[in-house]
Amino acid sequence: MKYLFTFFILSLVVINLKTQPAFWDELVTGVTVQLNSVSNINAVNAYACGNSGTVIKTTNNGYNWINVSGGGIPAAVNLVNIYAINPSEVLVAGYQGTSTFVYRTSNGGANWIQVFTQSNGFINAVWLFNTTSGFMTGDAVGGRWQLWRTTNGGINWDSSGLYLPRSGSELGWNNSLWATASGMKLWFGTNNSRIYYSSNFGTNWNILSTGSEVNSYVISVDTTGIGRGLGGSSANLLSSTNSGINWTALSVPGSGNILGVYASGLSFPQSKYVRSNSIYTSSNGFTWFVEFTASSGTYTHLSRNRTGFSTGPGVFYATKTNGGITRGNVIVEGVTIISTEIPQDFFLSQNYPNPFNSSTRIRFNVPMAKPVNSWDVRGPFVSLKVYDVRASEVANLHHKIIQPGIYESDFDASGLPSGVYFYRLVISDPLYGNVYYAHTKKMVLVR
Repeated sequence: MKYLFTFFILSLVVINLKTQPAFWDELVTGVTVQLNSVSNINAVNAYACGNSGTVIKTTNNGYNWINVSGGGIPAAVNLVNIYAINPSEVLVAGYQGTSTFVYRTSNGGANWIQVFTQSNGFINAVWLFNTTSGFMTGDAVGGRWQLWRTTNGGINWDSSGLYLPRSGSELGWNNSLWATASGMKLWFGTNNSRIYYSSNFGTNWNILSTGSEVNSYVISVDTTGIGRGLGGSSANLLSSTNSGINWTALSVPGSGNILGVYASGLSFPQSKYVRSNSIYTSSNGFTWFVEFTASSGTYTHLSRNRTGFSTGPGVFYATKTNGGITRGNVIVEGVTIISTEIPQDFFLSQNYPNPFNSSTRIRFNVPMAKPVNSWDVRGPFVSLKVYDVRASEVANLHHKIIQPGIYESDFDASGLPSGVYFYRLVISDPLYGNVYYAHTKKMVLVR
């Protein structure tokens, strides 16, 4: 008897020996306007904002996004930066014409209250260090950079004692503000070959040169480990190895503005940047690889979770121009890693137990890929699915990105009738569809 199978394959990143990738999913958010900023609280909860007064949130690791626009935010206001203090309290900054605004919610986006406005200004970024203390930066008004503090969670803002004169006609960038957990150290970027840095909560400022790189669109500094810092520019990646004090330009892959970065002083999680429609990664801050390429849209911002130890989805969120969000995960959902030892060959084991009653386990190996043809650092496509004797798909056991290793997948057949079933592992070329490995095995469900 012949069985006809239809195989659908998915992306799998096979890593460089010195890196461990994040595993990326493209999410449906329900909006199509350009998203400009994302704030990742704890992977489970995150907020994003964009044009036309758009604010969306997730409370379940990015699986679903809830539109919390309106409620006090006019649709005519384009929102450029968002900071979620916690799942209930959030601040978002935007502009309409030549006026800038900041709105605040204390009930998870059900209602928004305007807490700040300024004519002929532009608030670039807001940052809260805890539920009360925070800082805000904006383009200069009257020759003076807009620097503001809050001591009540963003309800009120005060610029007393904060004075930084603008040099020429320099401007800042939305999302280009970084702070340490205590808020004592602050960095913000400009379009004037400089980053401004304060070590005393904004009272005094130092000028840090970015050399030939005019723009510092975004900044991320990890003061732990080696003290790595990263900054986004037009041509090169800005890099610091002394906790954001000195900056040099690194030539890195890709083209277009680097609008989102994450600096890690450790080898895992790795440092990231987003550029055009791709996400890049590095374990050492100097050698970079494409980790994921979006099917549509270009990236505008990147955020890693601030709190909580994440072992699942939602560790990274990256916003796009088409209203989409890409989610980066630490682990692969649907499979359990048995060993990080890199196997030499592909292998699909016989399920155990077999025959089985209700549930069984399937083990498979994913070796390290050798780049050939289009099978580059992104690796091959992988699919693990279960079919009945009529060749109808009854389970999609693996539909996520994984790194090389040995894995197990549990198959729960509690809703299926007794009979013969088939499971198939397919690994293929990401561009041309050439199959490098395909194997099918039979299993028997007995009630």
